[in-house]
Amino acid sequence: MLSLHRAFDGDSQAGDALPAVFRSLEAADIRFYRSALHMSVGRPGGGKSIFGLNHAIKCKVPALYVSCDMSRFTLAARAAAVLTGESVADIKQHVTHGQGKERYRATLKSLDHLYLALEKRPTAEDLEDVLLAFQERWGIPPHLIVIDNLMNLMPYASDEFAGLREMSHVLDFFAHDLGAAVHALHHINIGGQPMDRPAALDAVKGKIVELPALILSGSKTDTEFRVTAVKNREGREDPKAQGFVSLTLEPKSLALSDPQPRIPAPAYWGMDLAAKDR
Repeated sequence: MLSLHRAFDGDSQAGDALPAVFRSLEAADIRFYRSALHMSVGRPGGGKSIFGLNHAIKCKVPALYVSCDMSRFTLAARAAAVLTGESVADIKQHVTHGQGKERYRATLKSLDHLYLALEKRPTAEDLEDVLLAFQERWGIPPHLIVIDNLMNLMPYASDEFAGLREMSHVLDFFAHDLGAAVHALHHINIGGQPMDRPAALDAVKGKIVELPALILSGSKTDTEFRVTAVKNREGREDPKAQGFVSLTLEPKSLALSDPQPRIPAPAYWGMDLAAKDR
């Protein structure tokens, strides 16, 4: 127990925002904070992993990516594609046939802030072991922990709902205990949901919406990742997902970026056309 004015003492960075990655999200009050649980939700194949990996790569803080359903080969190929702009398919082809493996390995070595853990069906204890290993190896806990995805974190749960709730409590504990921004990727109930728009808050699978400080709902098209904050303790929120922010998706490399600003055509273009018509 402590006096309220002492709450500012201790780790001065515990509640800090992580570095902004996308200007479009920053303008929409979408930020990730240390000591908080965050969730990105969407349909299967809706771009959650693409967003989680792009954010972890470009945030450039000590980060741990816990992959529960993607192979290390695919994850490495996707990361190399984001960095080089080459297609994921080409990178896989080159590495599989022994051409360019060392070049891509050198590219990935530039991501000295991001580490990978492959845990197929981890328990809370398994996650704790991985986090302790990270801290022992590097002397600090990760500032960002990505869990891909939440459905894989309940191997011994009596039922799906109980498992999801229990693991959301576990991740919230890790966020506060380590002073980390935990980013859990999760599914929605897809029945009746549009394919090309983010789903509303009430579509989150298991209704585990109480603990996260930020819940992002996302979807993707061939060229866009569309996202909105359906819950946001630190800014604007849109629980019914009536609007969204768009990030540009490069379909071959799966890299995300802010949309390029549209430059209006000079007024005299229209005047010249009008003159020709006369």
